[in-house]
Amino acid sequence: MRHSTVSTSPDQESGALSTSSNTRSRHSMRRTGRLTLLVLAGALLVSCADAKSDTLQPKSELARDIHFLTKFSGWLAAIIGLLVGAAVVFLIFKFRERKHDDGSLPKQVHGHTKAEVGWTIAPAVLLAVLAVVSIPTIFDLVDQPEGAIEIRVEGQQWWWQYSYDLDGDGHYEIVTANDIVFPAGQDINLEITSNDVIHSFWVPELNGKKDAVPGRVHEWRIQADEPGEYWGVCTEYCGLSHADMRIRAVALSDGDWNAWVASQQVAATVPGQSFLPGSEEEDVREGYELFQLHCASCHIVNGVFEAAAENPVPLLAGVAPNLTHLMSRTSFAGAIFDLYNEDGSLNEADLTAWIRDAPSQKPLDPDNQQGMLSFVDSLNDEDVQDLVAYLSTLGDRTPTSS
Repeated sequence: MRHSTVSTSPDQESGALSTSSNTRSRHSMRRTGRLTLLVLAGALLVSCADAKSDTLQPKSELARDIHFLTKFSGWLAAIIGLLVGAAVVFLIFKFRERKHDDGSLPKQVHGHTKAEVGWTIAPAVLLAVLAVVSIPTIFDLVDQPEGAIEIRVEGQQWWWQYSYDLDGDGHYEIVTANDIVFPAGQDINLEITSNDVIHSFWVPELNGKKDAVPGRVHEWRIQADEPGEYWGVCTEYCGLSHADMRIRAVALSDGDWNAWVASQQVAATVPGQSFLPGSEEEDVREGYELFQLHCASCHIVNGVFEAAAENPVPLLAGVAPNLTHLMSRTSFAGAIFDLYNEDGSLNEADLTAWIRDAPSQKPLDPDNQQGMLSFVDSLNDEDVQDLVAYLSTLGDRTPTSS
């Protein structure tokens, strides 16, 4: 039996390998092209985002100092990058292989003293310039002026509590949540800590980031040029709802600030027991009684429900938001929901959904004592509406919401 064989020449094998290499190269180029398009598309989408906070739009002296350092170091890095890139391009063209070259390498230079001294001194000088410019700013950011308003900032899972010591006696006259309220044009001293895990406090338009660490107090300060609402976030991963742990910094005019301080120190009152059946007053009273049954073990309402201040709260953080003046705030649920609609009416839809089943509105873990419980099985629709009716009596809407 005769067997036939087909032999290939080295040139044919080389051609086959070249074809295979070219095919792989084309596939690689296609993949690179697709990846480039995806990156460009992602950058385009990000640039179109309507962010509530913007690091490139400083609204305070502190934020402007940070913005200047960012631009200064950025332009410095860009200039260095251009110079290095130009040098690389120059060397590529200067020492490229030419048609009549004999294939030998260019003259090799080793141990060039001037070059080595130069590229050692140049970075040292650049770092020294950066240090001279940035170190004074760093100290200025943490400096706390005497006589400034003191606010204790406490990170929780997953919201922020703010306590105000207005007269410096060590007693907090105001305790609130979600909205940090202060007068515009003034330095505000912050004492930042945490009651559970590490968080990080950041309002980009007002100052940089500062970590909130359990067992430690970090000094920081903020200031806003003009009255307005400034948004921030927690920037340290802290669990399930890290992305939903937000900040609303509300700067007020001096007159509005004084009115806010006065209103926040007024205690709540118990709803009356004389009302017409089916009236709004009856809904408020029933909501009050439901609050006492289901909410008072965690939440404080000054002058009415204060047991949570004296007894251990069944939460990892050891505290739940003080609700005495809930209606004076702009937000709730860790500042992820607006408390009022655009027309000024109460946002009952989101507030109702939050009370009924908070874990479905924001990732929480009640089994591990992190976050609010679900009341789907214990409250019906009418109960929830009564609770909303009672909560709507806790404080008045103030200029913080305007």
